[in-house]
Amino acid sequence: MTTTHRPFIKPRFWTWRDYARNATPGVGLFTGSQIQAHLTPTEARNLADKLHDMADTLDARQEPTE
Repeated sequence: MTTTHRPFIKPRFWTWRDYARNATPGVGLFTGSQIQAHLTPTEARNLADKLHDMADTLDARQEPTE
């Protein structure tokens, strides 16, 4: 099966609650209304840094050489 659109993920502020109702504030990553992942603030920062580094690497690869 092929898809005609690129999948994307949308971050939202989200408090995760486990079965004991313990709350973990952080960032939820959603596709539509479905949560795909929950990140603590530290995990979110680490992921953001890694994504930024990867984007920089891709940009550097696409720069024309003379």
